[in-house]
Amino acid sequence: IDLRKKLSERALLGLRSVGFGRPFAILTAYDPHGRNLSRDENEERKQSLDEKLAARGYSFVHVDCCSPDGAHCETSVAVTMPRDDAVELARELEQVAIFWFDGERFWIVGAIVDTDPLMLPRSS
Repeated sequence: IDLRKKLSERALLGLRSVGFGRPFAILTAYDPHGRNLSRDENEERKQSLDEKLAARGYSFVHVDCCSPDGAHCETSVAVTMPRDDAVELARELEQVAIFWFDGERFWIVGAIVDTDPLMLPRSS
């Protein structure tokens, strides 16, 4: 899904068909504070996130979040959980922000950065 574009009905149906029609978060354990870590460090952090989510009883799927040119990708999780819990977990992971899907559109919601949520796609 290209978050620079308005979600199509096909994309929304696709999300619903795989169990993500309700609000959910996308977050990562990679590269805390935006610092580039080694592949091994990021993999350890991903494993820890998986364990935390499983211990808290959340179901999740791994997703790759990539820059438009594909030069930078981070393994992330899509997880159905309350937004405030997702933001708190992102803070524990020292993440700048999360993606939040409200059932119709995506948002960027700050975690360690305190900012107003940004609706996607951006209009400017």
